[in-house]
Amino acid sequence: MKLIIKIALGIILALFVLVGIVTCVGGCLDFDEESQTEEYEEESSDEYYEDEEEMDNNASNDNVAPGEESTIVVPANWGDGTCRPINAKQFYQLVASKKNYDTYIGQGPCVVDFWADWCGYCKQIDPYMKALAKKYKGLVQFYKVNADENEELMQLYGIDGLPTIFFCNGEDIQMNSGAQSQEEFDKMIQQML
Repeated sequence: MKLIIKIALGIILALFVLVGIVTCVGGCLDFDEESQTEEYEEESSDEYYEDEEEMDNNASNDNVAPGEESTIVVPANWGDGTCRPINAKQFYQLVASKKNYDTYIGQGPCVVDFWADWCGYCKQIDPYMKALAKKYKGLVQFYKVNADENEELMQLYGIDGLPTIFFCNGEDIQMNSGAQSQEEFDKMIQQML
């Protein structure tokens, strides 16, 4: 009889935990990546270079991993005041190569926001990053990397917590994990400049 009661209590406890997880995940799913992409596309009217000759030295083919094509999409107007979504391939050409992953190779200062749609803190700092991208338009390029879609980068840099922000200038890449206030991020960017 005691065993049946323990099993019943265990099942009830498991149901409460499951309901809590579903509720938490359901709240995190309010973030609509598709609408964010549409919003980004509406805000950005920049032209992109598809051909490496047109890139005007904005990206170097030395950073292409073996076996990968060298043609990428590079913004014609750097530091345009938006947070540009990039994938691992673009990261290797715009931020750091696979070979020298701890050295920044970009043309000017940048901020890279590693995020995920299930991350509440990522959603919390997203408006900060957008505001800072507008504030530092023409001075700093802001990129966003979806952690779930770019696990290779997560492993390469040993990122195990989100959000993680890279502040890059010169050859330095400074990593910062966790949510900060907009003012704290602003101070970090000012120190980088």
